[in-house]
Amino acid sequence: MSIDLKTRAGVARPRLSTAGTLARFALIGVALTGVAGTFAYLGGWLTPSGLTPARFVDAFEQIDGTHPGFRRNHAKGLGVSGFFESNGNGVRLSKAVVFQEGRVPVLGRFSLNGGQPYAADTPRAVRGLGLEFSLPDGELWRTAMVNLPVFPVRTPEAFHELILASKPDPNTGKPDPANMEAFFARHPESANALTIIKSQPFSSGLTIARSMASMRFASPTQRAPPSRYAGS
Repeated sequence: MSIDLKTRAGVARPRLSTAGTLARFALIGVALTGVAGTFAYLGGWLTPSGLTPARFVDAFEQIDGTHPGFRRNHAKGLGVSGFFESNGNGVRLSKAVVFQEGRVPVLGRFSLNGGQPYAADTPRAVRGLGLEFSLPDGELWRTAMVNLPVFPVRTPEAFHELILASKPDPNTGKPDPANMEAFFARHPESANALTIIKSQPFSSGLTIARSMASMRFASPTQRAPPSRYAGS
């Protein structure tokens, strides 16, 4: 079979109509707008007042200053390593590998809240415990706990507000009462949480640590109600 190249070359492609040309440009414009919109959304340009990790970092630095080489929050801490020895009883509540019988390596960090790396270990300071479990399948399971009976805020936005409201007054070294009163007026649940926190006896050590959020333990046979875990 032969192909007449001259005949093929001489056949002109039909020109697009005005409507077809406009439709193609419109599709290109929609695609470019979608790409630009995605970048703008991920960059926070569409929600300039929205809470971002960068704004959280800025808030901690506004309160405690900049300390190169230290965390923005829970700056003062001590690292530990060891093992978690599971007796296997946890599998009744959860199918997580960490609760199966056996031993897994653990890295941990005891810390004080706030961004001051040389803060005093006062009894009223909030103490934290972070743990990382290295599971046999290569998974890393991380937990964060504090020694408070309840967490003082319900949302990240409220936490950000609380950080800024608790900025110490240069003259007194304590938060401005007016700022704190305004915060609790906007977040009455935090005022209730503070009442519970103050009812707990303070200790110079980390006697018990509790998870900062609730979760559901999913067992092989049933779903448990929302729960918090604690360690001592």
